[in-house]
Amino acid sequence: MRRGVVLALFGFMLMPAIAHTAEWHEKIKLKGDVRFRNELIQQENKGDNFRWRIRARLVADAEINDTWSAAIGLASGSVDPASTNQTLMNGFSRKTLGLDLAYVDFHPTRFPGMSINAGKIRLPFETADRTQLVWDNDVTPEGMALKYKHKAGEKADVFVNAAGFYITDNDPDNEQWMAGGQAGFNSRPSAEMSLMAGASYYRFLRVKGMPGIFNPIKFYGNSNEKIGTADIAGETVDVFGYAADFRELEVFGVFDVKVNDRMALRFTGDYLNNTGADSLNAAYLVGGALNYGKDKGAVKLSANYRKLEADAVIGAFTYSDFIGGGTDGKGWELGFSYGLAKGMSFDMTYLLNSRGMRKGENELDYRRLEADFQARF
Repeated sequence: MRRGVVLALFGFMLMPAIAHTAEWHEKIKLKGDVRFRNELIQQENKGDNFRWRIRARLVADAEINDTWSAAIGLASGSVDPASTNQTLMNGFSRKTLGLDLAYVDFHPTRFPGMSINAGKIRLPFETADRTQLVWDNDVTPEGMALKYKHKAGEKADVFVNAAGFYITDNDPDNEQWMAGGQAGFNSRPSAEMSLMAGASYYRFLRVKGMPGIFNPIKFYGNSNEKIGTADIAGETVDVFGYAADFRELEVFGVFDVKVNDRMALRFTGDYLNNTGADSLNAAYLVGGALNYGKDKGAVKLSANYRKLEADAVIGAFTYSDFIGGGTDGKGWELGFSYGLAKGMSFDMTYLLNSRGMRKGENELDYRRLEADFQARF
């Protein structure tokens, strides 16, 4: 009897803690995805590269209160900022996970539609249907961003995004930053049509004359020049840096047309000019997609063509599959997707590209075929 009373009192004392734990648990949302890929890469003057790859991502979003939330995300792959792919190799060895997201989100109730993120964050800018002309979809920048969206009548809204990213610390007097801003609108003139359009400006500070971002001796297609020499292990070697500044002005748009209850068309355009470079400074993309159905049995066909001159964008951050990563290339990206079930799909991507557009360069063919099984939860 005494033991039962003690246990009952102990349980009663724990009830507030248990209730609090349940409340905390309800404020956490987990989501992620797993992808299994078979990939064939064919490059002119090189042997074929056939490999198996995986990608795994997991994000926990936590609602702290009405105005604050936070997120932590893990992802597979190396430290490469533009890829979360992990090649299957090395005799069943364990694969690594890295910190992909870690930020706080302030969204004051007094200003509906506004949020401020700080930390290692999701890309805060709108893009042309995730076609990755400027930013690879795997890039998670580091710094602060402000996002604001406001209704402009019953059939439209406007958005403004601004951010400051800390890129790298070469020395205390020569840190590299990026400041960017963007404005645009979403319009729905009818139930069958919608249009999103905007303009962006990205200014990278202290890049010209500096070593490569992420990899100091690799420039991912960007023009470089000798900036000095260095003594390495008793040997004098040349040191190179970026030959241009990067002040990127971009305009983009996405136009959607609903054909019927199951079919929709999308048209995409993106143009960019780097005013910090005197030449080789332009990029553009045009494309479209057809979507039919939803979830199981859904079909998506897509195609886009892009041209990306050497100094249009920072090569380390652009689409890492196109021409094998970086700039100075052109070509097609063709896509097919089939819905196996809700949250499951089989996808194929074929990149038909060429690399090397500078005067005097020989263009080299680049082919990449990707077959993916994807699960999202």
